[in-house]
Amino acid sequence: MSLGAQWYILFNSIAGAQSIPTDLREMAVDVGLRGWQRWQKLIIPGIFSAWVTGGITASGGAWNASIVSEIVAWGSTTLKATGLGTYIAEATAVGDWPRITLGIGMMSLFVVGINRLFWRRLYQLAEEKYHL
Repeated sequence: MSLGAQWYILFNSIAGAQSIPTDLREMAVDVGLRGWQRWQKLIIPGIFSAWVTGGITASGGAWNASIVSEIVAWGSTTLKATGLGTYIAEATAVGDWPRITLGIGMMSLFVVGINRLFWRRLYQLAEEKYHL
């Protein structure tokens, strides 16, 4: 999961770095920003919102992979882990619509909760503190 998720963060961070205006990069050279000060004053503010977007995408992809991989069948062998993915898969296999709806509802509440408690706050920080 981590190997797959890192690419979302990497490519979004690269896109954020490419979106830093050329005149700001030239200004950083003109005023002598070097090393950590350059990162602190130009690069981190320039890529932070893109990094947050990459983090949201990466965590969503990793979570989806973990949900799907909780139950795996190969031939006559079935491996199960206890979790929401297994719960939804087993309810779907028997056509138990109330349990399917409950599982999907809980998954949705979890996603909305994490977005509101964690990712929204990081976006607000990106807008308020790390804005170019």
